[in-house]
Amino acid sequence: MTSRPMPATPQEQADIETLSAMMGGNLDEHHALLLLRKHNNNLEKAASALLEGDTGADDPMYADLPGLEPINAPVIGPGPRTPPREPEGGVIDLTKDDDDELARALRASLFDQGTTHFGPSDRAPNPSWAMVPSNVEANAPSGMSQDDQAMSQAIEASLSYNIPEDIYHELPLEERVREGDTPVALRPTLPGEAYAALILHSLYFVPQFKHTIAQWLPLPEPGTYEMEPPRSGPAHQAWTILEMYTNMDLARMSELNVDASLRAFSTEPWGGPAERPGDVSARFYGRLVYAIENVLKYNNINNPERKHRRLMELQYGEHGAEPDDLSTHNLSVVRVNVGSSPDSNDLLSALAAEFAPPDTLKNKAPMRRHVIFEPSEVIAFELVRDSAPPSYDAAIGRKNERSTFRYPKSLYLDQFMRDSYELANQKRMTQRGLLDGIKDLEARKQKLLHFNDKDTLADLQSCLYYYENVADSNGDPKRAEEIKANKEKISQVIEKLQEDVKSIDIAIEQARGEAQTMLDCPELQQHRYDLRAVLIHDGLYGRSHLYSYVKQKGKWWKTVDYVVTEVRHPSPVSVSEETVLTDPTGLHLGAGPYFLIYSRALSPEEEDAHVDWPVDIKNNVKYNNKTFFSHLPPDVVARVVDPNSPPSSPIIPSTPSEYTISSNTVEPPESRDELMDTTD
Repeated sequence: MTSRPMPATPQEQADIETLSAMMGGNLDEHHALLLLRKHNNNLEKAASALLEGDTGADDPMYADLPGLEPINAPVIGPGPRTPPREPEGGVIDLTKDDDDELARALRASLFDQGTTHFGPSDRAPNPSWAMVPSNVEANAPSGMSQDDQAMSQAIEASLSYNIPEDIYHELPLEERVREGDTPVALRPTLPGEAYAALILHSLYFVPQFKHTIAQWLPLPEPGTYEMEPPRSGPAHQAWTILEMYTNMDLARMSELNVDASLRAFSTEPWGGPAERPGDVSARFYGRLVYAIENVLKYNNINNPERKHRRLMELQYGEHGAEPDDLSTHNLSVVRVNVGSSPDSNDLLSALAAEFAPPDTLKNKAPMRRHVIFEPSEVIAFELVRDSAPPSYDAAIGRKNERSTFRYPKSLYLDQFMRDSYELANQKRMTQRGLLDGIKDLEARKQKLLHFNDKDTLADLQSCLYYYENVADSNGDPKRAEEIKANKEKISQVIEKLQEDVKSIDIAIEQARGEAQTMLDCPELQQHRYDLRAVLIHDGLYGRSHLYSYVKQKGKWWKTVDYVVTEVRHPSPVSVSEETVLTDPTGLHLGAGPYFLIYSRALSPEEEDAHVDWPVDIKNNVKYNNKTFFSHLPPDVVARVVDPNSPPSSPIIPSTPSEYTISSNTVEPPESRDELMDTTD
């Protein structure tokens, strides 16, 4: 007659869960144990055999044994008032009349891995116990979690994507009427240029950038007194943005073609899903910043002194460098490595890791670190991710899921600036001390609650459950007194342990709160920047797989290709801002938010201030609106509302701008050949 195998050890149980996860949770634990031992507990060999079809079920040694629950599994729920089945190995006699009974019981609960626990189980629920597991959709394949479904759907969508099908479809004119104050979308003809269109679109909603562009005018050509729109160079690039932004403000069309500006910048296409959109976006943004900073200083009719205005380039250098060694650099895009750990998975922590890594804070002279010498009015961040998939945790039998990267609606740059670096560094050292103290408290809590990889509190509660519900005096007064005394002693130990743990938790919470707010002092809150735009990638390729969030007059708007919608949070008690700050799109494909644009905080009046665009460009846009209305069906025209005043110039151009009606409807624009009235 065959005998039943020994119960699984804790390591074997962890390996069993890993193998079961590989099979979608459908592998019998008994067979998995046999398979492990068949390969001398080598998990890799057992996994390979499992994938080749060997489930261990055909082992003749145990062929006649039923697939029972492991004999050392906890009892589920309160059991009968009888002692449990004796486990193999050491036997604990909790009913024996012995003066050292309590000590032996507690010792056994801490050391003997084969002891059966009484009372409710502390084992994690098995998804197979439910009719429909809680983390699996009803129509999903068996054993597939929501995370796995998301990954599967994303991969399926990626494989089915057809680049030739992602072509520019021009909407009928009646579907291109702008509704109220809904922002205008910018559309490129080529899908590979959608990323650049989103950057141009996003910068329109940065107040400092928009107002600066509106106030800029190029210098007249040498030897002339008349100004003509520039046709080449950085001035031409800036001029295309000026025209485009005037249209975005005043045009009554819901979307505009942006090819003119993209041609001016010689925009490189996004190569495909293998290329990070953030990388090509950073290069495009850098070229745009170079052009704008150049014309603002050297080709600006409103800046004859050629004063340098740090609109989009911050200046940085080394902290602690000698004056003779001091060298500074300009930077338009700050690259931020998105951390894989929760402690560094937010913008401020990632920046702190770059500017002040922990190894420079341990009571020794700080190394030379980069600090900001002069901040810019606008600052952009490229979020760079590790493209590796989530790791697999064998101990729990599932992937370590990614978490969304956090970025605040407002941030202060003071802690990274040269003038306040010393104060910030002192604060960080204090913060590091608090964090080290938290680690010590957590280690102390771990020692209180665990011993020899066992849950001390759970084992004490198991003992208490035994004396409260299982132990029977059988009418023996002395035995009844011992049971009562042991129950009181265990209760006192549990109560003391819980009080100590609660005290530690309170201390940890206080220290963590103090550490989190350590840098939140008035001295380090002089340079506040507010979030203006977020660009997000869902992980796939195409014009509809990149989108943006922008803020206009207190509302957040989402733009996907030509569709612009107001962001509304599904919960009535939450604001749309929460959706913008926590969007999980692209999480399972190593994607998500990839470009953030902040600018200096302004008052609501400054943010919403009226923009005074050049008169002639305004007149062209207003004329184009009338031309657009003339091509609409009468019933659509009757519903159109145009808040713009009539053109102020008596000279009406004969053709509209390239930013409104399509080329197959009207002739190309001639507005660039006309003189601009700069006196109005």
